[in-house]
Amino acid sequence: MNHGACQDGADSRGLRRRTVAAVCIACICGWFVMELEILGVRVLAPYFGSAVYVVTGSVIGVFLLSLSVGYMLGGWLCGRVMGLPVLGVILIAAGAWVCMLPVLIEPVCEMPFDLGLDEKWGSLLAALILFGVPSVLLGTVSPIIVHRLVIRRGRPGYYAGLVLSMSTAASFAGCIVTAFYLVLYSLRLTLHTSGVILGVLGAAVCVYEVFAAVRSASLVTKEPADEPTAA
Repeated sequence: MNHGACQDGADSRGLRRRTVAAVCIACICGWFVMELEILGVRVLAPYFGSAVYVVTGSVIGVFLLSLSVGYMLGGWLCGRVMGLPVLGVILIAAGAWVCMLPVLIEPVCEMPFDLGLDEKWGSLLAALILFGVPSVLLGTVSPIIVHRLVIRRGRPGYYAGLVLSMSTAASFAGCIVTAFYLVLYSLRLTLHTSGVILGVLGAAVCVYEVFAAVRSASLVTKEPADEPTAA
């Protein structure tokens, strides 16, 4: 009985650690969503100005639309690719796109003028191209994490509220740090560093998920051997 109690305690601690890690991933993604949104204004301002239609219409509008698509996509992925390290792949893809942003900014921001668009629609198109993909990808993270926490521990309302609350608090922190400090530093360096962090986090998640899948498979194959043989 003591062995069983110790095993239950170890399982409970492991589950708590995985829960904390999952919530931390949601917080990191929430931080980078808001960081990208604040930096988006800095990216577009030299080409389209910083008028209200650039800040609120183009940048904020694109992020709201992209996040809504990401939430829907994340919910769709939950029931279809749970056997794959999809969360890690999403983070790697988002990190790669963020790393490429410094190269994409100039041609994308000049393209609307070549198409004859004004600053309003030009800034909207540029924001959609530059920030639509990473914000959609980061938007998928919260639904996937909530789904996995609920599968393991139940209590869907609690974990949905926990993930949304903590990731939104992290978004607030990302907003303050980016607006007060990061905008003063090199835009290229900030974007590259953010992309690398997301990529490394995604690679770590992939390694963990592959290791967990292999471990689960090995435990399943060992179960018959552990059964007592008949006398």
